[in-house]
Amino acid sequence: MPAAAISLGFGHPPGKAGNQVLLDVHLHPDSSGQPISMGEQWGSAGSIGAGYTLQEAAAPRHEAQLKACGCEWLMLLAAAEREQGRVFTPEEIWARKPASPPLPQTKEPASKPSRPPIDDAEVLATVHAAIQMGDFEVIESLRDHLNERIVREVVATWHAGLPWNTKDAYAALLIDQAGEEVRPLFQDALHSPTAETRAYALCVLMEDFTLFDSIMTAGGVDAMKVDAAIAKAGLR
Repeated sequence: MPAAAISLGFGHPPGKAGNQVLLDVHLHPDSSGQPISMGEQWGSAGSIGAGYTLQEAAAPRHEAQLKACGCEWLMLLAAAEREQGRVFTPEEIWARKPASPPLPQTKEPASKPSRPPIDDAEVLATVHAAIQMGDFEVIESLRDHLNERIVREVVATWHAGLPWNTKDAYAALLIDQAGEEVRPLFQDALHSPTAETRAYALCVLMEDFTLFDSIMTAGGVDAMKVDAAIAKAGLR
């Protein structure tokens, strides 16, 4: 009996959230050739769509639907697939779906496909794609998958001549790291035009994230307070 399709996301077309058009993205465990389907449903009619390879699903013409359904991560996964030069199986695609908040448990929770651990090569490929795209949501999700080897390899691709939006992405990824290898990156980040990045750099270099409370105003990072704290610490 074929395995049931797994829902990856639903949403409405951009600018049409109040109408009756519902977009969907599904994963088909039994379809290794075209594991992704994308469709749309009008009113009470059934969903009409088509099946795609991961590369086809991540094509620019599908970007709006992926974003509407919260499936932008498929574009990054497709970039990782290209970099590794192989086709991911449906199981591998499911394993790399970003974690969602847990649903309330019933007395007999439904069984879920198991998620194998992500290997270093996959993490690195996704890291590079996320940094290039400036996808800070994915970058945040990747922080839990870093280890010493990955950090060394990521830092090796950084240099001060990169554009600031790219260097800001590196800083956001590495804010949990305290090794000597990241210090040059964060010393440079003290000069970022983005206040949040300067704040990260201050906390990392001072090894004190409690400083964050003192540089906030009305729930946001206060650029003037950040720069005053950096000057007080003698970091520049």
